Amino acid sequence: MLNMVFRGASGRAHRFSAHRPDEAFPHAPAVYCFARPTPDGRGWTPLFLSRTANLAARLAAHESWPEARLLGATHILVHQREERDVREFVEADLMVVLKPIMNGALLDADEVSGFEEDEVAPRMVWAA
Repeated sequence: MLNMVFRGASGRAHRFSAHRPDEAFPHAPAVYCFARPTPDGRGWTPLFLSRTANLAARLAAHESWPEARLLGATHILVHQREERDVREFVEADLMVVLKPIMNGALLDADEVSGFEEDEVAPRMVWAA
């Protein structure tokens, strides 16, 4: 259970390594996700997915980790990639298939019609 491969919407496979949150993370670019073990203990359920230019700095005090822990997250899955456009592709490719619950659902204009502007607050997630 230390490594996991997720297949994206493109059909491409993306390999992640599993790490405990108290590990020392490299000061390197990566795609990462907070994950909990699947009920059978043979895989991972991603709860939050993002990318960063500096994994160690980003995870040092991540604002979403406490929420992820409440949802059962025990590990951080890491897919290291140097190229920013590749990280953006991997994140987008997996977001479509994995639909991590903490990333929130994307709404189209038809779904929000009838609501006042201040009733629908999009969830903002920072990523480098």
